[in-house]
Amino acid sequence: MTATRYLIATGAAAISIAAATPSAQATYVLDTTIAVPASSNNVQPGGAFTSFDISFFDPSTQLYYVADRSNASVDIFSAQTNTFVGQIGGTGNLFTGQQATTSTSGPNGVLVVNLPGQHQVYAGNGNSTVLGFNIVSPTNNPQVSTTSTAGSFRADEMAFDPNTKLLLVANNADSPAHATLINTTTGAVAKSNITIPGAANTDGMEQPVYSPHTGTFFVSIPSFNGDQGGVAEIKTDGTVGRLFKFAAFGIASASPTGLAIDKNGRLLVGGGASGSQAVLFDPAGNGGLGSIVTTFPQISGSDQVWYDPTTDRWFVTGKDPAGNRVITVIDSTTLQVLQVIQLGVSPLSNAHSVAVDPISSEIFVPLAGSTSIVPNPICPDGCIAVFADNSVAAVPEPSTWAMMILGFAGLGFMAYRRKNKMAVA
Repeated sequence: MTATRYLIATGAAAISIAAATPSAQATYVLDTTIAVPASSNNVQPGGAFTSFDISFFDPSTQLYYVADRSNASVDIFSAQTNTFVGQIGGTGNLFTGQQATTSTSGPNGVLVVNLPGQHQVYAGNGNSTVLGFNIVSPTNNPQVSTTSTAGSFRADEMAFDPNTKLLLVANNADSPAHATLINTTTGAVAKSNITIPGAANTDGMEQPVYSPHTGTFFVSIPSFNGDQGGVAEIKTDGTVGRLFKFAAFGIASASPTGLAIDKNGRLLVGGGASGSQAVLFDPAGNGGLGSIVTTFPQISGSDQVWYDPTTDRWFVTGKDPAGNRVITVIDSTTLQVLQVIQLGVSPLSNAHSVAVDPISSEIFVPLAGSTSIVPNPICPDGCIAVFADNSVAAVPEPSTWAMMILGFAGLGFMAYRRKNKMAVA
């Protein structure tokens, strides 16, 4: 599959490098866009793709998953061919779809879990349930579990511990917000109603991550009793560990939402409010009391944050100082902003989701279709925008299901850089 590229991103020119080494600068350009087919549950004008939540990339299969509320489905895309390949839901009443409020909409958080003999996808629903599916293939995905998180509103974002096989799910809209630990081998609740001390009923709970460095979960908290918020630690037995309140570290504005962890165990915390900032936080700093590594005051209005271990880069959704929706690319080692990818001429109000293929280094960004208030000049009906890094050379890439077999065998995957597009059959 080939596509004309449109240079819509800023950044310095690439320097001469080896193919397997990421550039000191980034030169991501729009490689292609992928249309999102309308399901029978889509009630948007023209069947447009206008509402979604976060997304997830699974390197073991090179499949990209999007929580698509417009179609009441989890959409599946192949990074091998950059095409739509399957859909979970979209018919019947499996997911609640887009409702009058995001608090009851679904799907929301989505995450891939690889278990022995099974490849599973979990998605939070608008009725406080978490649905699990076994992905035999993109078009064969039987449901294996439905687990209640015992709330009144949506089950939202989640994180997975591969050692205990526990899934931590946040109910951000309940009062108080709470988390649930789910045993993915049985679908049963291991621990329910995990609340954060010092967080008032309306403070919320956002993105969790699992840290292999501590063997615990961390979750972003928008505020502690109305302050700047921070990060809470949740242990695998469901007890709450350390509370890192950003006000105590001199952070004047944060409102944490997105959260991702790098290879060193540091957390990049996105600030959701306008005028907030992204904060790089080290839970191990200062003897385990935590420390601020640096801040990125030029990034605000964030939702999802992604870390790519191959390039050692952060990818942060948000707004630039002018209010335009952007993806900011940050080098995790040098802490330098490598590029600010502008997402079109007009600010796309719903561009808040991002994931990266660690094999090809391509960035996947859902873009909502045009509305009467916010036009989308790239794809008026909505789409998945795929950005490629021009600073690395193209190399051949293994097939999707061969990658899954390698993943199940525990052989990992090679750090291929750019790729030759495979012909679509």
